[in-house]
Amino acid sequence: MLAMWIYKRVLLLLAAYGGIFGSLTLFPRNPIWSFSSFIGEVIFSPFKLLLAVFLFVMGFLSYSLFVRDIVRMWHSDYTVSLRTPRLFFVFIACLSWLHLLITNWLVALFALVLAAWYGIMDVKFEAYQ
Repeated sequence: MLAMWIYKRVLLLLAAYGGIFGSLTLFPRNPIWSFSSFIGEVIFSPFKLLLAVFLFVMGFLSYSLFVRDIVRMWHSDYTVSLRTPRLFFVFIACLSWLHLLITNWLVALFALVLAAWYGIMDVKFEAYQ
């Protein structure tokens, strides 16, 4: 039971970090705020941009599960099973966030905000009490 849970969390952490880091490398370097450069990016490399968006979504959704664990452990009325392993994986997720923030702070911060927003919305305390 514990081994399978740890295996799932390791895969989840790898998917989260790999998704955000992969999207950081695939997003265009120059800002595409003008309409002509956005159309050029979509026309000339649509699959690269689509893969970057897919990896970004996969990454922030995976990180949102770690945010959900933080909120569940913080809530005083809810007793969390496997509290120490959850804290360990939350700590590792925070370290990976620091690396992503150092690499490209704008995209990483946007992913962190989305992960926090979705993770907090996904808690559902009433189902666990």
